[in-house]
Amino acid sequence: MQIAEALGEFLTEHKARGSRPKTIRYYGSTLDNLLRPYLGQPVTDLTPFLCNRALQAVAERGVKPATLAAADRALRGFTAWLTGVGLLQTNPMQGRKRPKLRYVPKQVLTQPEIQKLFAIAKADARYSERNTAILYLLLGCGMRAGEVAALQLSDIDWTQGILKVNGKTGYGQLPVDRQTLQALRRYVTHSRKALPQVGYVFVFNRRGITADTVSRLIARIGKRANIGRPIGPHILRHTFATAFIEAGGDPFSLKRILRHSTLHTSMLYVHNSPGSLRGSMENYGPLRGLNL
Repeated sequence: MQIAEALGEFLTEHKARGSRPKTIRYYGSTLDNLLRPYLGQPVTDLTPFLCNRALQAVAERGVKPATLAAADRALRGFTAWLTGVGLLQTNPMQGRKRPKLRYVPKQVLTQPEIQKLFAIAKADARYSERNTAILYLLLGCGMRAGEVAALQLSDIDWTQGILKVNGKTGYGQLPVDRQTLQALRRYVTHSRKALPQVGYVFVFNRRGITADTVSRLIARIGKRANIGRPIGPHILRHTFATAFIEAGGDPFSLKRILRHSTLHTSMLYVHNSPGSLRGSMENYGPLRGLNL
């Protein structure tokens, strides 16, 4: 069997097991780009040397470390599957070290910067209530851009204050604070104009918006607010996580709110300020209260 055929079978199995379309697209595009020079070769040609050459070619393009790590993950998943179904005797990626990823803390938004964003959103004569509601969901609930865009009217439980969210890890329930629920209700009641068959909460030209629309909107608001650096929905998610922990929220609740599969992932979203860390050291350190 050729590598191209095996890749097709790999993606077909992902579809059969119910993997999300985004996951399937990630594997398909990443592995196709990575293995393109070798797709016509037999699967048995996937040796440690060929895998190394494929990943080295990616590295030589000058891509970001995260992009190289994504290619490495995709190739590991593919070769593990090939080994599991018996198309390869041994896994050529076994024993190979993963690319090093240097952790760089993100510069989350300060409270004055958050106030600037809301001021710009509210100043929009035409889309004030829509844009304000989107900011509330991103900053007040830590939602992803795709989750905001995919939100349906039927996903909102107005009585319980709970949203049904369709995210990267599947469907989940997300509690909503009072302010966010009020902003949502104000937009849906007063400003939302959509075609009758459109069930999406957030619309533009009477049709549902996309995740890219949300990203461009936040970038535009950030620029108009003179934040001084590019921002997008994901930095707002990091801002929510950091503020949640600094205010005394517990990591396990944060994991459930962000709908992460592991606590480790949630902690990568927390970027405590030096002042916050100093306060924690003074409050919880072993020298607290001692007269030395």
